[in-house]
Amino acid sequence: MKQFSLLVILSLFLFVNKTSAQYGINGSYQTFSASDWEGFINASNLPGAAPIESGFAVGIDRWFRLKNARVEFFPELNYARYSVDWSDNATRLNHQQISLFANTHFYLFDLEGDCDCPTFSKDGNFLKKGFYVELSPGLSYATSNFKGGNGNPSSSSVIPSVGLGVGVDIGVSDLLTITPMVRFRRHFGANWENLAEDLNLDIDSFNSDAQKSGIETFSFGLRLGVRLRE
Repeated sequence: MKQFSLLVILSLFLFVNKTSAQYGINGSYQTFSASDWEGFINASNLPGAAPIESGFAVGIDRWFRLKNARVEFFPELNYARYSVDWSDNATRLNHQQISLFANTHFYLFDLEGDCDCPTFSKDGNFLKKGFYVELSPGLSYATSNFKGGNGNPSSSSVIPSVGLGVGVDIGVSDLLTITPMVRFRRHFGANWENLAEDLNLDIDSFNSDAQKSGIETFSFGLRLGVRLRE
């Protein structure tokens, strides 16, 4: 809980500031893969056992940039939820994350940048103006639970991650930007306590860190950016 509170405080610090700025909201469909947890699920004899494969995410961000180069920063507060219902209609696996991402965009075709202005106002075609590569370290408060098992409480952990992505900013006007984007993210060391017990597996046959897993997600989404006037 202390780690979750720290994420909230950091988010407030980043987003509560003067109103002269650009803010964004995004939504995405995401694939989900946690290979170690999938190994547990595939070893289970419970009816309909199936791993989590997909989910959705929403995020809000704020825009900053370097003065003399088109390296732009979009710190983001993100919520993601992934789940699967088993064919027995009585069991559901849930995993959710509240995250803070330090998104950094490198506009490779326009690094010198012609002005400190929205994409719509810059010189050049939309690909030159808007294409970027994203590097995104992050920190997440993750919770996992098994509904329909032995009634164990949710398991939680704070996990670091790193993400890569590409996107294209499409300036609709000086006030509005639309950005289709594709992202890959790797989370490290997510812990799901009691997973083996819920799956009726003998945890003694695994090592002590067996219920920890890396998580990989691919996301396909859209961002809407709004620039507030000074």
